[in-house]
Amino acid sequence: MDEHRIHLLLTKLAGNTINEQEFEELMLLLRQAESDDAVQPPFDKTWSGLTPATQLSPGEARSLYDQIKENPRFSQTEDVPVLKPHRWLAYAAGILVLIGAGLAAWLLMKPSRKPALVYEEVWAPAGKRVRLVLEDSTEVWLNNGSKLRYPVAFTGNTRELYVEGEACFDVTRRDQQPFIVHSGNVAVKVLGTVFNIQAYQQAPLAVTVVSGKVSVAAGTTALGVLHPNEKLEYEAVSRRAKIDTVNAENLLAWKKGELIMDDVTMEQAAAIIGRWYNVQVELGNDAIRNCRFSLSFLHGESIGEVMKMICELNGCSWKMRGSAIIISGKGC
Repeated sequence: MDEHRIHLLLTKLAGNTINEQEFEELMLLLRQAESDDAVQPPFDKTWSGLTPATQLSPGEARSLYDQIKENPRFSQTEDVPVLKPHRWLAYAAGILVLIGAGLAAWLLMKPSRKPALVYEEVWAPAGKRVRLVLEDSTEVWLNNGSKLRYPVAFTGNTRELYVEGEACFDVTRRDQQPFIVHSGNVAVKVLGTVFNIQAYQQAPLAVTVVSGKVSVAAGTTALGVLHPNEKLEYEAVSRRAKIDTVNAENLLAWKKGELIMDDVTMEQAAAIIGRWYNVQVELGNDAIRNCRFSLSFLHGESIGEVMKMICELNGCSWKMRGSAIIISGKGC
């Protein structure tokens, strides 16, 4: 035990010149002294020369010790044991007498750890859509094949959650607590707005704004700021982003059970239909894969009705094989 270091730290504490890092070091040494009798004498020797003439009564000292012990800084965790009153009563009393109101308030009131957030997860299985309302009254719709991980309560300076698949957010505005949606290394930040995010695997990430304004970033790289009826697509492999003007309401039609495919390829349509009807769609050749079309299904059409119209439009045929749909033909 370095008696010179102990003396220096206690002297700084007594003079109210100790910084936060030095204070934490002293608290660690005190905890070590509490559990190891061999390192106790240097503290007793140094403290006796610094303790002021004015002493607290045993009851006052115990009360102050209890306040310090109950501070989150000294709570029971894996690396910080609960302090014992054996020697600490004298230290607790002397510390608070010596350092005055400034550092005492910092010691007793400033927690060293933020309360841990408790998360929940919600899945929207293939063929299903899920609606939920978050603690801040934000409304979230999850499209089929999507997952949302979110805190039960938003207690920090931000409201952060994580999405896989597709989700639409109607965000309650809180100017001092931005709302941030994460998908991989991409973050969408808003204050209060309505926007849609598509983050399915093996497809470009897409963010569409209905109202308000959002900023999108990949890591530390800003991708763009979006306004109503603007859509940003980001390709993670090439790290390229583009912004287009769209009809945002059409892109949110899935919330009402309307299947709208606007200028999509057959490959993109296969993924959409697979999630929508919980089937696997297989394309027979590359000619079919690259056919591009637009179709809307607004009345809960069956998969047979959907496939019939798609194939008539794109010069192909389809058949069921078990739980899979096989599309074949020359294509467009």
